[in-house]
Amino acid sequence: MYDIATLHDQLKRRIDRDGCRQIIQTIPTDQVRRKRSLRCCHLPAQQQPLIPVRDSRAYVPELAARLDTDPNLTDGARRCARILAAYTYRRNRDTRTAQITVTYLTRAMSKCRRTVQRYLRQLERAGYIGTDVIATTRSRLCLGLAVTLLRPLLPQHHAQKWPSASMISGATRLSQNHSSRYKTRTIPIQSWALRCMDGVFRSLMQTIPALPAPL
Repeated sequence: MYDIATLHDQLKRRIDRDGCRQIIQTIPTDQVRRKRSLRCCHLPAQQQPLIPVRDSRAYVPELAARLDTDPNLTDGARRCARILAAYTYRRNRDTRTAQITVTYLTRAMSKCRRTVQRYLRQLERAGYIGTDVIATTRSRLCLGLAVTLLRPLLPQHHAQKWPSASMISGATRLSQNHSSRYKTRTIPIQSWALRCMDGVFRSLMQTIPALPAPL
């Protein structure tokens, strides 16, 4: 804490050395209000050019109104839920489970990975989606996420299933050209987190010195 007497002496010595200001210039109040009004209330003189958007002809299926009124979700989480619903509707309507990556969501939403992961955690905590990790059988790598749309995300008249899509009868639903790609298994996120910490735990145990031999 500073002493008032010490500060007063320092100010007095500075005034004696530099002198006291004769004229103090202040900004008129009218100019401050005008600048604030131009900055906050008026539209910009030149609008930013629109970013070109490619029309993919995809659409979001009907979702429950609870998604828009839930106070536990942010606007970004709601947008993420709509992207997941549209992706799942195109990929797998029967089980409502689709394999997706965080990289795809970051590009679709123009957000960073940490932000997308926060959106997924919000949706999972609120009970709108279920998430499992897709792991390969040949390595310990993670290929992506298996996201399942849960009941609170869907409206009442589509609670059981979505309307069937028109498709060519007898057509192969899954290509066999890259059959090795589909040799995967899903692991719950909690189990995957414990599995990822095994290496760190083993390294930590190696740094702990051994106990001394009993006398």
